[in-house]
Amino acid sequence: MRYLIMGTGALGTVFGGLLRRAGHEVDFVGRGAHFQVLMQQGLTIDGIWGEVHQGPITVPPAGARSLYDVVLLCVKSFDTLAACRQSKDLVKPQGLIISMQNGLGNLETINHTCPAAITVGARVIFGARVSRPGTATVTVYADKVLLGVYPVATPPPLLYQVADHLEAAGIPTAVVPDILPYIWAKVLYNGALNPLGAILGVTYGDLAADPHTRQLLATLITEMYSVAMAKGVRLLQATATEYCRHFFSTLVPPTAAHYPSMLQDLQHGRQTEIEALNGAICRYAQELGLATPANDVVCQLVRFLEKHRQGEPEEVLTPLSPALPQAKDPGRQK
Repeated sequence: MRYLIMGTGALGTVFGGLLRRAGHEVDFVGRGAHFQVLMQQGLTIDGIWGEVHQGPITVPPAGARSLYDVVLLCVKSFDTLAACRQSKDLVKPQGLIISMQNGLGNLETINHTCPAAITVGARVIFGARVSRPGTATVTVYADKVLLGVYPVATPPPLLYQVADHLEAAGIPTAVVPDILPYIWAKVLYNGALNPLGAILGVTYGDLAADPHTRQLLATLITEMYSVAMAKGVRLLQATATEYCRHFFSTLVPPTAAHYPSMLQDLQHGRQTEIEALNGAICRYAQELGLATPANDVVCQLVRFLEKHRQGEPEEVLTPLSPALPQAKDPGRQK
């Protein structure tokens, strides 16, 4: 089976590198200093899952079409459209395009842009970072990677094969009949903690400990719940009150010392994923005639910080691969 890793940041490096170690054919598409080192010197994975050292990665051959059984989409949400346009002719008919991404709207974009492929969503809650160009460090593991077809349908045998391959590669993985409740659960967590922590420059634990920000977290969650329920999404906890109890008692304590990745994006002058998190909630709410004032405010504040926060970008944005032309529309929707 042939895999294409579309987006070679930390997670893409880990997925691709471990699949490669397990004996699968894997090509990569990426950009920036990290990707250049992967192509020229090779790939290293370290951290809580041990160390892996490999030789230089490979990229899709020029003019390739219908070459890959599976595309793992590991780009940021604002690059989803561009990545889909680049990969739609590379995946085999009825092959899989799997979104390993954060936020809402990615699955709809894949499904619309790549109609010949099967769209698969993933809930990924292990963490990794590029500790230096060429090296991805696995920092935390919370639970299995979950995979599910979107829209809901009987999973094809190929998806179970992918789950088996990831398991054998050392990434615990399972297939579920409906992935949306798990994607929304991650959005609830990220949408509450990430923007507020980024705006204030504090840890998740700081937010939960102070009564003022604790109430703001609960308000953000309650608004997101109202939108999800109005859209008919089946959530893992029946009510916002039940989720908040689970959130404060079970989810936040293990990550209390963590600063949000959105804060790191702002500090380094990078675009955040606010539009795929709270921004998506606000757009859905407007379509449904619902009010989400707390989510509206955090979106506006993060957009302000994106525009005005000083910082040096970590990478020069270049085409996703030197072997492929960049799409004319970069898919950055503001």
